[in-house]
Amino acid sequence: MKLSKMSRSVLVGATALLCFASAAQAAVISVDFSSSPVVVPNNIDGVYFNFVTGQRSTTEFAGYDFNPYNNNSGLTFYGNASPSGILATGTPGTGAEARVLRFGDLISVAGQYNQYQTRGDDFDVTGQEYVGLRFLNETTGVLNYGWALMSTTAGNGFPASVLAYGYENTGLSITAGQTAAVEPPPAAVPEPGSMALVGLALGAMGIMRRRKS
Repeated sequence: MKLSKMSRSVLVGATALLCFASAAQAAVISVDFSSSPVVVPNNIDGVYFNFVTGQRSTTEFAGYDFNPYNNNSGLTFYGNASPSGILATGTPGTGAEARVLRFGDLISVAGQYNQYQTRGDDFDVTGQEYVGLRFLNETTGVLNYGWALMSTTAGNGFPASVLAYGYENTGLSITAGQTAAVEPPPAAVPEPGSMALVGLALGAMGIMRRRKS
C-alpha cells in the first residue's frame, strides 16, 4: 500500500518527535584527564575551569565554574559567584570546609554549598578524592550539579591535580564519579503526547486506505 504525502508527513513527524524525546533526556557530561592530569599551580591563581565550554586557564577568565588553588595555607576551592558554590560542611563563609566525597556520594540540591572561597583542609592527604559543586550553566540558565576528581598530597594538598570532572546538564542530582545516566532513558515507553502523535499517523493511514478501497 502506498501512503499519501500527508500520511507520510504525519508518520515522519511523529517518528522524529519520538527520537527528539529520547535525545532530550537528562545527560551527564564528563571529561577525563587521567592520562594527562591538569596540574593545579601552587599559587593564589591555581587553575580555572568552565565545565560547559571546556575552557581552562591558569589566569582568571569570565564565566569559570571551578577554581582549585593555594590560598597561602593549602588547597582551597572557589566557586564563581552566587548561586554557584562548593559542597561543604561547617559554617558558610571563610570557615567552611569542602567535603571529601567518595565514589557514589550524592551531589544534589539537599547539600550545603559555600559561595566563593571554601577551604580544602580535608584534602591535605595523599590520594584521590572527589569534591562536589554546583554552578550556573550559562547555555541553559539552569543550576547544574557536578564533581571534580582531585589527586592531592599530604601536607598542604600540593602537588595537586585534577584527574576528571563531570556534571548533570539539566539540574538533576549526580553522584561523585558518575559519567553516564544511572538509568536508561525512559524513551522506550513513549510519553502520552508522543503516543497520541503515533495514533494520529496511524489514523491518517487508515483513512487513506479506506478511501482507496
